[in-house]
Amino acid sequence: MIKPLTPLDPRHVRLLPGAFANARAADAAWLLSLDPLRLLHGFYVNADLPVQGESYGGWEKASIAGHSLGHYLSACARLAAAGDERFVERVKLIVGELQKCQNARTDGFIGGMPDADRIFSELRAGDVRSLGFDLNDSWVPWYNLHKVYAGLLDAATLLDDKTALDIVTKLGDWAIEVTKDFDEALWQKMLACEFGGMNESLAQLYGLTGEKRFLTMAENFYHKAILDPLAEGRDELSGKHGNTQIPKILGCARLYELTGEAKYRTICENFWRFVTESHSYVIGGHGSREHFGPTGDLSGRLTHQTCETCNTYNMLKLTTHLFSWEQKFEYAEFFERAQVNHILASQNPADGQTCYFVPLLASDFKSYSTPDDSFWCCTGTGMENHARYADGIYFVGDDEPEVAHVAGWETLYVTQLVPSEAYWAEKNVTVT
Repeated sequence: MIKPLTPLDPRHVRLLPGAFANARAADAAWLLSLDPLRLLHGFYVNADLPVQGESYGGWEKASIAGHSLGHYLSACARLAAAGDERFVERVKLIVGELQKCQNARTDGFIGGMPDADRIFSELRAGDVRSLGFDLNDSWVPWYNLHKVYAGLLDAATLLDDKTALDIVTKLGDWAIEVTKDFDEALWQKMLACEFGGMNESLAQLYGLTGEKRFLTMAENFYHKAILDPLAEGRDELSGKHGNTQIPKILGCARLYELTGEAKYRTICENFWRFVTESHSYVIGGHGSREHFGPTGDLSGRLTHQTCETCNTYNMLKLTTHLFSWEQKFEYAEFFERAQVNHILASQNPADGQTCYFVPLLASDFKSYSTPDDSFWCCTGTGMENHARYADGIYFVGDDEPEVAHVAGWETLYVTQLVPSEAYWAEKNVTVT
């Protein structure tokens, strides 16, 4: 296991008045206006429990239903960690209801997608019908579940929620049971369908529990067709769906930190370099109509659908990993460029609604989500984006070899000019 710099605990970072604090406040107001019981609609159905409200519209009425709940839980956990007691109660409510749903079944499963029992029963039996966004006639079920894993893991790590960790551990064991008879060919066939960051969440679960079965499972979610070329230094991204790939790279980042396996780091560094140097627009986002284009071809691909916001959400997470390993200026600079010009710019400050795309075509305009009838993928990451502004500003670690002889020496990095106050607990120091 490597020892990277550590981002300062977001519980110890307070945003001061300014654009970032305003955006977080607008986000918080929107999140509080949503009814978590309605977001849990499909979870109750799959647990054969009475529903507590009508499901929301948009994608929450499609076969990807349930994906928003995981993002919502992650956003609430971050705001709760920042000291907002209203969100502490939201997290407790959601985790408690998920526990009820899990306890109502015998297999450990929780999820909101329709037809879940059929889908995963077929997979368990070795019947894998996999397309880019369709797995056994369902829209990206593993991607959907990854959001639930991530939300529970955020509650467990940011709020020390033992119930959330217990639920996600059982959900991890359920995933192992579903795929226990898979050979390599079946795994790779299934991974042709977008699966989000399942490898990242399972690696996180290994890091929290120390249970090797979760590390093995994380490594099983290794999509060779995408990751092998990156390991070999080849940019084969043209034509690929952008946000399908980035979470796979995040999984490699976490696996590198947990195992020290150099291949995982190489994948991350090559991918980041290819995307930022050859596929990114001036605002830090990338892609047109959700896909990568030919290397270096940007001006010819200006459309109403440039710069999907989910992609930059994930690129910022990847950049945070890379900066913690090696303190390069270009990592901090990219983070700032994308955070300010894409993420901050993707929110409607009047009501907290968010963009799917931030278009760069001349004379074009932004289109924002609606409070009840969108729930796109970028609505979900949008819930999180504006709750994450305390992340990526401060890092601490003992990275200075020339002063390593000084007992207790550590460095504090301030990498972003975000109005904020940080308490460095280990040194009893407050930085503004």
